[in-house]
Amino acid sequence: MMDVKQKRSEFLALMAAATAVTAIAIDAMLPALDEVREHFGLQDTPAATAAIVSVFLGAMGLGQMIYGPLSDRFGRKPILTFGLILYVVSGIAATFAPSFGALLAARFVWGLGSAAPRIVSRAILRDRFSGDALARALAIVVSIFLIAPTLAPLIGQAVLSLGSWRYTFAVGPVFAILVLLWSSRLEETLDPQDRRSIAPRRIAGAIWTILKTPSALGSAIALTALTAAFIPYLASSERMFGMIYDRGDEFFLWFALTAAVMSGFTFLAAQIVKKIGTERTIRGWLFTLLATSAVFVVVALSADGVPGFYVFYLMTLAVVAADTSVVPLLTATALEDVGHIAGTAVSTIGALSLFGGSVLSGFIDQAIDDTVTPFAVGYLVAAIVAIVSVTWARRAQSSAQMAQS
Repeated sequence: MMDVKQKRSEFLALMAAATAVTAIAIDAMLPALDEVREHFGLQDTPAATAAIVSVFLGAMGLGQMIYGPLSDRFGRKPILTFGLILYVVSGIAATFAPSFGALLAARFVWGLGSAAPRIVSRAILRDRFSGDALARALAIVVSIFLIAPTLAPLIGQAVLSLGSWRYTFAVGPVFAILVLLWSSRLEETLDPQDRRSIAPRRIAGAIWTILKTPSALGSAIALTALTAAFIPYLASSERMFGMIYDRGDEFFLWFALTAAVMSGFTFLAAQIVKKIGTERTIRGWLFTLLATSAVFVVVALSADGVPGFYVFYLMTLAVVAADTSVVPLLTATALEDVGHIAGTAVSTIGALSLFGGSVLSGFIDQAIDDTVTPFAVGYLVAAIVAIVSVTWARRAQSSAQMAQS
């Protein structure tokens, strides 16, 4: 039962805010990287401060494997609270870091803290929703969350104008304090009867249950493929805009516009689920992604890898919007049949898609030099893999259900 103090709209907004702390921690300080390099006497290259982001993301990846099983054992709310407190403390430490080494150490702990709200919020959603309702809830949360990459750099730029790069690092802790206070309105969603041991043997058993559940495994494979295609957008889009199209000074504007469109399409996906159901909506978005990415490949090849800027941008917008729209629906499908171990399931599926996607995306990133063709091909391959894995999962799940009846 949902806490009577909270309407559904407030609850979903809170889950989106809890998820957004990760984006705030990354995006708000991006405008200040030049000042950070100057303050600590680093080389005047982007690589010099890249560790500020990579250390954070690495720690977040590590943390998300931990918090899911812990939330299955101790409950959702204590782990959410712990993660937010760790986020605030380490964010403040980064804000006042006396050296670059201390800054990186604080960023590592900051990343560990940020993993908790990201993982636990999804487990809470699975505790309270299932089926199409879960898919709609996740899509709405993601659509709200996507506003953060649009606003965070603008907020960072505004506070940077006050005089110090440290102010941009303080944006995250301040936001997390507000989320922490807001989360006091949550009630525990994990039934005491569903609490599980964190003994390694029990965790391994839960992971095996997830991997042998077709709906979970098939969706996880699809999510891994889509993550592998999307990461180059995050990692290499500034390079494509700047080096290939000589529009680096406009990058943040185009990036913000893309995030806004992604948000709108993801919200649209939630409305479509209400009309035709999760399964049909997933198929529709994946075949849309297949068609648009195939067109993107043809257009890129016909232009020797460098189509006109506006064609490139519209094609990029189409594939990343379709990708973002289908991800929460696939996540809902992955969690549907393993709701009794939702925390561990979120951690396992998240770890598979993040680490697997990160490894595979490296091949795409390395191939993007003076051409955008590898980016387009990556999305075409991801769409094919996702369609095949989802189709297999649906058939395997139906066969299993028939065998049991």
